[in-house]
Amino acid sequence: LDGNALVPLLFSEAVNLHPVAILLAILFFGGLWGLWGVFFAIPLATLIKAVLNAWPSSLQPSAVE
Repeated sequence: LDGNALVPLLFSEAVNLHPVAILLAILFFGGLWGLWGVFFAIPLATLIKAVLNAWPSSLQPSAVE
């Protein structure tokens, strides 16, 4: 319980990700790459979130006309 519930809650505040997103990232990357995937799951999830937030959205109107 300590590692499965407390760690995602603590890391969620540090990296600004939802705790469920952290658990899903650990499960996904751990299943994909094993121990290395578990080790790099939170940094990879944070990187993916940053890229998605920085990606220009096609829904936003262009300021240049």
